[in-house]
Amino acid sequence: MSRSDGRLPVDRRVRRMSMALAVAAVLLSALGAVGDSMWLMGAGAWLLIAAILLDLVYRP
Repeated sequence: MSRSDGRLPVDRRVRRMSMALAVAAVLLSALGAVGDSMWLMGAGAWLLIAAILLDLVYRP
């Protein structure tokens, strides 16, 4: 653990993964809305749910 920020490297990796899932969710949802594709919007919703659950379960 570094003294500067008080977080382990694994904490940053989980935070990065959660942000990546959230960004992918927004992109898929936007593409689904533009392309009128319900399955893309559904996939975006599930990615957003996964990002929120990951952030809630693994709170550093």
